[in-house]
Amino acid sequence: MNGDERTPQSFSWMRRWSAALNLIITVAAVVALVAMCNYLAIRHFTRFHWNRDIEGELSPRTHTVLKSLTNTVKVIVYFDSEDPLFSRIKGLLKEYEIATPRVQVQYVDYLRDSAAARKVKLDYKLTSVNDKNVIIFDANERSVVVNAGELSDYDTSELLSGKTNAVYRTHFKGELLFTSKIFGLANARSPVAYYLLGNGEHPPGSADSPESYGKFLAMLRNENNFDLRPLLLTGTNDVPAACNLLIVAGPTQPLDKSELDKIQPYLEQGGRMLVAFNNATVNGRPTGLERLLARWGVDVGNNWVADRDNSMNGEILLASPVDLGRHPTVNALQSARVLLYKPRSIRALRPASRGDETRVDELLFTGPDTVVFTDSREPDRTEKGPKPLMAAVEKSVPALQRGSTRLVVLGDSTIWANQFIDLAANREFAALAANWLVNQSVLLSDIPRRAIHTYKLTMTRAQLRSVQLILLAGIPGAVLLIGLLVWLRRRH
Repeated sequence: MNGDERTPQSFSWMRRWSAALNLIITVAAVVALVAMCNYLAIRHFTRFHWNRDIEGELSPRTHTVLKSLTNTVKVIVYFDSEDPLFSRIKGLLKEYEIATPRVQVQYVDYLRDSAAARKVKLDYKLTSVNDKNVIIFDANERSVVVNAGELSDYDTSELLSGKTNAVYRTHFKGELLFTSKIFGLANARSPVAYYLLGNGEHPPGSADSPESYGKFLAMLRNENNFDLRPLLLTGTNDVPAACNLLIVAGPTQPLDKSELDKIQPYLEQGGRMLVAFNNATVNGRPTGLERLLARWGVDVGNNWVADRDNSMNGEILLASPVDLGRHPTVNALQSARVLLYKPRSIRALRPASRGDETRVDELLFTGPDTVVFTDSREPDRTEKGPKPLMAAVEKSVPALQRGSTRLVVLGDSTIWANQFIDLAANREFAALAANWLVNQSVLLSDIPRRAIHTYKLTMTRAQLRSVQLILLAGIPGAVLLIGLLVWLRRRH
């Protein structure tokens, strides 16, 4: 072969450029496809919660509230980012942001961002030393604050028994409070509830007295958007025209005829009333409400009901209904229980028929072996069998100024006193009853309080030594042994 002869090229310059161009087009097409897929995925996606008990999954009630928003709700988390609750709050609010673009969240760590913290304190007038670790909700030129202490339920049993100085968080109530605040800000007007006083009712005071309705009223105010006011019907005082709900909580003294004469026209004009009876008035002087409620088709028994088979720890005084019935006030509680103390029977005076203007639904039925007491000694054996402990009344007449009349009549007033309201589903039941009465239908589903699980590993000294030996010697030793065997095999 001649040394000057050149080896011909396998590709001409034209073919090389063609191959390069083909590669560039292919890479560009792949990039374009990835970009388009990401574009579509960002705007059209579906999220799945593999664990149905996950803390971040929002309830149907929250989704309903968020869908109803028409204005932006700004949320400022003024919190120490190292606080144990911060990660829960951040994860929950992330779900709100994903659910709707109308919720905008800003995080301000007051320990690490002094300038932003100072601005938040000035804008929202956080003047107290204790104004820290709070979540601020701002919308429609109004703002409300949720404190860190409100976000949890606590177990103080071990502290009170002297076993330990620790107080444990048992439930996280973030979604319940956040959704309630957002709903309250989105609605310009809050329903006005008047709490009747002057007839031996449960005091509306603090959360410390066991007989007080302090927790009940705080729940209505903070979680269900109510404006609460006291009411005395003495003298010339009438039920105010602004009253959306009249609360009568277990009076032990008779209402004056003039008071009853003021309540009746309020109901006839489409009023709403929540009335609970106290067992202390059995065989005593009637309150007068019994006669008023009979006009609305409700019979209040002069008795108290005992259902030993369905009572807590067999205690004959504490009844737990076996059948809640079907009604918006109890539908969300079908898998739960409510607890009542010595409840009175509440029944419809006659079965409802199609032509009746007034509908009375009997609810909270006891078991088949229920007995009725008219005094503290022997039961009335002729009154054995299931008994309803509550009635819901609705009368729809288009001519009424306020719309339909609604009443909830309950045979026990202690169910929502401080000593009982946190038992079983009593608190949720109270919210459902109040929201149905004022027609806050968007709040007629339950937001669960998320359980905070605490895990504790207990080992003996021998077990601890075994674990240390496995972790510090066994696992590293096994890796070294495998390496040695591989080395020996390769060498030979």
